[in-house]
Amino acid sequence: GIDWSLREGYSWPEDKEHCEEYGRMLQADPRKVSSRAKKRGLPQLGTLGAGNHYAEIQVVDEIFDARAASQMGLEEKGQVVVMIHSGSRGLGHQVATDALTAMDKAMGRDNIRTNDRQLSCARIDSQEGQDYL
Repeated sequence: GIDWSLREGYSWPEDKEHCEEYGRMLQADPRKVSSRAKKRGLPQLGTLGAGNHYAEIQVVDEIFDARAASQMGLEEKGQVVVMIHSGSRGLGHQVATDALTAMDKAMGRDNIRTNDRQLSCARIDSQEGQDYL
């Protein structure tokens, strides 16, 4: 996480402010991620993925909203920035597959019906619902 990155000199202290939950999701339980998901994700760490995923070097040409720009660290015209859009690749796909499988079972047990598997769900107070959160 970000704390490791800071210790190793790969980031600056202010980077933590720009990460979701300051770079560490305290409520996350890695035991809820299947070994298959971890195995699929490990060799893909640090890669972008395919399709519409990219890493792009950009230059700030104009600032339209100084307050919003400042919150994103955009301070002046000519500033060089990097924009990245990446996927979660094998890890994310496997986590989603595992969640859909668990939700499908919960839906059958709890008599929940949807017209699309992508809308699979579980009651929030069920074990499946809590595991997903």
